[in-house]
Amino acid sequence: MRRAAPWVVLALALAFPLAMQAEHQTYYLSFASRIFVYALAATSLNLILGYGGMISFGHAAFVGAGAYVSSILLSEGVASAWIGLAGGDRGFRPRRARDRRVSLRTRGAYFIMITLAFAQMMFFLVNSMKAYGGDEA
Repeated sequence: MRRAAPWVVLALALAFPLAMQAEHQTYYLSFASRIFVYALAATSLNLILGYGGMISFGHAAFVGAGAYVSSILLSEGVASAWIGLAGGDRGFRPRRARDRRVSLRTRGAYFIMITLAFAQMMFFLVNSMKAYGGDEA
């Protein structure tokens, strides 16, 4: 029974969006998708902080970068969730690789400060895109 429990939970999680869409319950579908996104962000933060022991102030920048690319694709007319998922992953992949190479060479308070600096750079990059909701021109 213990071996079957994860498969049952996975099957229910995969069937939930289809059932809610068939019942036209978009609120519950949106709410569940937000829960899964936040759970994924919390799990990745648990990996870096709990198991790695590294305090990162820039963690939300990487989660937000994927969400921002996905929302740009959606506003440009790409309605496929699979393309949005792939675009969110690949949109900032070079930036993530560069940030990782620089950040992992530091330790302690320097790691905290470099991740904060990368998060601020991401904030100003996103804030400067007026076409997609940024404040600055």
